[in-house]
Amino acid sequence: MTRQGWPDLRTFLDDAPPYLHPYGFIVFRLPLDTFPEWGIRVHLWPPAGERRTDSDPFIVHSHGWDLLTRSVVGCVRHAMYDVDDGATAVWYDSFTVKSSPGAGASVLSPEGRSTSVRMVSEWDATPQESPLHIPAGRFHTTTGPHEAVWDSWSVTLVATEHVASNDSRVLGPTKSSAVVNERTAITDPGVPLSAIDHAYEQRANGSNRWTSFVFLIDSGRILLARTRRYPGYWHPVGGQMESWDDTPLDTARREVGEELGIDLNAREMISLGCLVRDEGPGKIHAWVCVGDFPACPDVQEEEIHEIRWTTLEEALRADSLAASQSFLTTISDRRREFGLEI
Repeated sequence: MTRQGWPDLRTFLDDAPPYLHPYGFIVFRLPLDTFPEWGIRVHLWPPAGERRTDSDPFIVHSHGWDLLTRSVVGCVRHAMYDVDDGATAVWYDSFTVKSSPGAGASVLSPEGRSTSVRMVSEWDATPQESPLHIPAGRFHTTTGPHEAVWDSWSVTLVATEHVASNDSRVLGPTKSSAVVNERTAITDPGVPLSAIDHAYEQRANGSNRWTSFVFLIDSGRILLARTRRYPGYWHPVGGQMESWDDTPLDTARREVGEELGIDLNAREMISLGCLVRDEGPGKIHAWVCVGDFPACPDVQEEEIHEIRWTTLEEALRADSLAASQSFLTTISDRRREFGLEI
């Protein structure tokens, strides 16, 4: 669904007033009968600086129905959990959830038993990904975007089955009593809707241009490149956004694919944050991706002059622009996480 394809949510304000979900996002329930067995919603996710955190201890949950979700604007962060009583698992009390549609309250009632779960995957979902199917009973979390990946409001399109096959459950701190989470009606959603419109205006006039780079790491070595444009400096692989890139993460994956012929999995990319660009408006975003990569990838010679696999020590000594040096310093501080040594 493109920006031009999803409906103007302002037209639904009278028929289905939006409300603030306890997890901090705004819900629009669309009165559509296109898919009779499914309810269609639009969720608006605030940027990190405007996000509520009241319900964070109760954020791991499962639905009693199947759910399909897809990012439409910006991105959200998904995480999946398996029930696991191993050494790395975390124990929670289990609560059943009872709620009525729309604004009102959700009542979390303790079941008198504990559940241990382990996070098995976490990733940022962008509009270029396929819809995500979350089956009934699967423990998961969905949160707004990390500010280093997307710093404005995000939008997801969600379809939920009308008929529940299980109880919805939430995992919370042990020895917690019943909890009532209010779902507050939103009388004026103009701020997030205007922010979303503004993000597209910035994209259209080029005032929010970004660049994205990826440090590939394989067997303790980092891939750096000298480009035709800056042959005197060593960089991670990457480049500027194109008009069809929905987020900086999409730019990073596209650039690595074009310049090295490598298709990166977004779920394996670890954000290093973002910095103000060395040249021009916008920000520089960077990721690390650890994996098994070709020693001699299929280099796009029109863009890349030379590539080199280096140790972290060699990378820190290489001639590079300020942003690359700053990201390399971050990698050095987190080197054990990436399997690197000095």
